[in-house]
Amino acid sequence: MPVATLLCVYAGDRAEHFTAAVESIFNQTLGPEVESRVYLGVDGALTPALAQAVQAVEARLFQIIRSPVCQGLGATLNGLLQRLQDEAFVFRMDADDIALPERYGRQLAYLQQHPDIDVLGTAITEFDELTGATRTVRFATGPEDAQAQLHRRVPVAHPTVCIRRRVFETLHRYPINGSNEDLGLWFACALQGFRFDNLPESLLRYRISPSFWQRRSLDKAGSELRCYLRGIYALRGPWTVAYAFPLMRFLLRLMPTRLARWAYSSAGLRGGVVRP
Repeated sequence: MPVATLLCVYAGDRAEHFTAAVESIFNQTLGPEVESRVYLGVDGALTPALAQAVQAVEARLFQIIRSPVCQGLGATLNGLLQRLQDEAFVFRMDADDIALPERYGRQLAYLQQHPDIDVLGTAITEFDELTGATRTVRFATGPEDAQAQLHRRVPVAHPTVCIRRRVFETLHRYPINGSNEDLGLWFACALQGFRFDNLPESLLRYRISPSFWQRRSLDKAGSELRCYLRGIYALRGPWTVAYAFPLMRFLLRLMPTRLARWAYSSAGLRGGVVRP
């Protein structure tokens, strides 16, 4: 059974983080019946160290596509989707996170036992490079919870998902909504009736680097707000209090970095729910 992993890298990533992410994919504990194929999208020119890191693993990749200019994550993922072959399941990974060895096997087993679930994520363990602090964040606790809470928070963490191929046979691509391609995809999935779920275990280590806060700019906040407003309108129409939640999130995004770091620890802004 072939499965695909979509992984993208750009000049803003660090070579050692990329290497750790790729190795965590290669080190998944999968049975001999599963063929794991890694599709890599190189988005624009890379730093010399990052280019060397890509070259070191290139022979182990299933396919690689390169763009001479930086197109953004959504466009790069769409380029990879066009290269998929006969894989029944599509995993996502970011180039600075680490998947635990049992992640893929646990997700595949769950999806095979629950054919009604289309998008399956997991909890994540955030680790802050500056402070060393860690915390576990969990997301939707079933399809009904995901649908009910979509106006407030993402139902799944994008770097953790395993998506059935039939989702992309229907939707074909990530919507390009500024820098919120994942949120746009979740709204599109909800409109088509696809169902979300999560494994409660933390199966991915999610890196909070200093640049994480630099990337949360006014432009990104505005892009996120527009994506939420379009999605809520499509799902619920013009007359709903659901619009209040993304508006509050937008205002919180405008806070100075120190306050934003504090507010990010709350469930309302983070997207998931922090639980012991």
